[in-house]
Amino acid sequence: MPKKVFDSFFSTIIRNIKNNYHEGDKFLSLREIAEQYKVSLQTAQRGVKKLEDFGYISVKRKAGITVQSLRPRKKLENYKISVVSARQDARFNDAFFRGIRETAEEKGMLARFENIPDMDYRSLQFGDYLLSLDADGIIALYFNNASLSFYHVMREGMDIVSDIILDDLPILPSVQTDNYHHSRAAGRIFLENGYRRFLVIGYYPRKGNRRFEGLYDTIKEESDDVQYICLTNEGAMNAIDSFFHRFNSRCAVYTVDYSANYIAGAKFIQYKIPVKNDNFLVYDCEEEAFSYHGLIPVKRAGPSFHTLGSELCKVLIAKRETGEYPHPRQRKI
Repeated sequence: MPKKVFDSFFSTIIRNIKNNYHEGDKFLSLREIAEQYKVSLQTAQRGVKKLEDFGYISVKRKAGITVQSLRPRKKLENYKISVVSARQDARFNDAFFRGIRETAEEKGMLARFENIPDMDYRSLQFGDYLLSLDADGIIALYFNNASLSFYHVMREGMDIVSDIILDDLPILPSVQTDNYHHSRAAGRIFLENGYRRFLVIGYYPRKGNRRFEGLYDTIKEESDDVQYICLTNEGAMNAIDSFFHRFNSRCAVYTVDYSANYIAGAKFIQYKIPVKNDNFLVYDCEEEAFSYHGLIPVKRAGPSFHTLGSELCKVLIAKRETGEYPHPRQRKI
């Protein structure tokens, strides 16, 4: 197959139909498509199936391929979406999937969560596994090291969208939260409420952490103290306890990773500190607010997983309806 990905081939063949054919005209055979567009027979066959699904062509055994419509009405009914996740967290996956499923069902589409086998996500074998799914489109969650697999999937014509922007795969359609922007908004909320001592908790190092940087750049001029605790570091829990021991009306807590929400929530309860006046904010959570038994709902800074799931599904809807991914391909919300 040439360097162009399947989408380029598919867009080119649609332009050819619209510019050079009329409804009812005889179209190229499968082998002629492969030769003219310099693609494999397998890729040509996938393209023909998609053209037929979209309503551009009609394929009959004896009549061959005929142009059916230059402006077909795209059908979304029974379009199958497979959702795969590299994260073993039921709350995380369920929230994303609810957003995907609800948006899909509004259009008559079918969404299914796949329990993926244990394999190397970086391998072509994983790409082949994704292509083997009974799906028209794939939504991939929380994959950081799967560029080769995703590129393989896209080259073979499968619709795919990710919740993480992979810098080494700029053609991959993605919808991601705008980490820096939302954390700046959280910082402004803290300052407006008079907080000047801050504890930020996350699982990733402070350096290069855009969620931390957005908050820090907003509060640094007016804060008395900003402490970042990386939960993978030795002594992290002791440092968190030390902050909560000294908690007062000028203190606030910000969790920049989903799993850190539960650690901070447990500490508020352990030290009998009431959550009030936005002294505890979370970056992300499942729904509109973070819920923890014994605490009032905690305000989130970024979009919920439910919202992200819905937005990811909308990318596949747009691809289905127009034949092209929406622009920009990689979007932050």
